[in-house]
Amino acid sequence: MSKRGSAESPQNSRPTNDGLGVLPVLLALVAFGVAIGGAFFAGIWLERHESMPLVESMRAIQQERDQLSAQVADLKQQRIVLERSQQFDRKTYRTVSEQLQEAQDERLAAEKEASFLRRLIQDGGSGILQPKDFKLEETGQPGEVEYSFTVQQLIQDFGESTGTVEVKVFGERNGVETTLSVGELAGSAPSSHTMKFKHFQSFHGTISLPDDFEPVKLIVAIKPNTDKLIPVSEIFPWNLE
Repeated sequence: MSKRGSAESPQNSRPTNDGLGVLPVLLALVAFGVAIGGAFFAGIWLERHESMPLVESMRAIQQERDQLSAQVADLKQQRIVLERSQQFDRKTYRTVSEQLQEAQDERLAAEKEASFLRRLIQDGGSGILQPKDFKLEETGQPGEVEYSFTVQQLIQDFGESTGTVEVKVFGERNGVETTLSVGELAGSAPSSHTMKFKHFQSFHGTISLPDDFEPVKLIVAIKPNTDKLIPVSEIFPWNLE
């Protein structure tokens, strides 16, 4: 998220009453956008818990998503006004920018869940799985990292989800784009994961990369054991924490 400079340094500006009036409005819009996101996810649970027909649930999700998108657009416009007014300090700007990013993340999560449900309707499946919260950390050993992620069932009361989860690494090797499964990387473990849960399950493992391989992203591929679940692949960036 880029920050455009102003003609006058913020430290040399003295806030005016107009500048101070913009901040409460902006912060109120941020809080409202985050509240919409929270209400959206609570609404999903209640709708499913009350066995709302899937098509109606899909419409409700799309409506909430559109409302949240409108709030994000308003927040962006207010931030532009705040930037141009030159009546803010750097700490306030950073706080507002972080809150705007949170609202945008809520919107993207809403869009992703709506997309999952759309696929569920189109494919006629009974349940669908979502990989999430992928994390990478260095182990201290050269070329080795630890990973963790969670897979959750998006449909309430679906029952037990079983199958296999495989992690793959996409990157470049000697200038050529290559995708390697963890099982193909010596020193990495496990080669795949066994999935068996009702609501969610956490997974952990290690990846050992050869010196000539430059990782770019990871792929989590889920292969269910039943036709009632839709196979899912999710892509995550290679970001070390």
